[in-house]
Amino acid sequence: MVIAIFAVMALVISGASGCEKKIAEKITEKAIEGASNSGVDVDLDNDQITINTNSGSFQAGENVTLPDNFPSDVYVIDGDIQSAITSAENGSFSVSIESSDSVSEVQAKYTQQMADEGWTSSLTMNYGDSASLGFTKGETRTATIIIAANNDTNKTTVSITTSTNEDFN
Repeated sequence: MVIAIFAVMALVISGASGCEKKIAEKITEKAIEGASNSGVDVDLDNDQITINTNSGSFQAGENVTLPDNFPSDVYVIDGDIQSAITSAENGSFSVSIESSDSVSEVQAKYTQQMADEGWTSSLTMNYGDSASLGFTKGETRTATIIIAANNDTNKTTVSITTSTNEDFN
């Protein structure tokens, strides 16, 4: 499945024509359906790929949006969303955002904003140009924030992963 996703993304990046995109969509749909034994819808449009399955969805490229049902109590920093993954099976989300704030600024904002939303800090690790933050809420919800400087773009990549696990305790 991962290989098929990257193959389609390569076509998008290389500027495939409309006909080539439709062929790539069909090939990718068949490859993912075969690997996952479930229905798949692949859409390549305006330098963006969207894949929807019974298990969840994946979106990457230009103008990616936050999933409609993303938890409202999880802080989302201002910036360009690079990718968004939703898992229908366990209610988890993974979002990658490119921010113009520094690693330390992002870390301070998440520490404050998550506390304001009732999250408890469970992990704080700093690695120079990156940091990891972990939060819990109640007995079943977790959020992990990975913050890393991208020295090539002078931006900071922020990866947000949330999950709800009813069998956690």
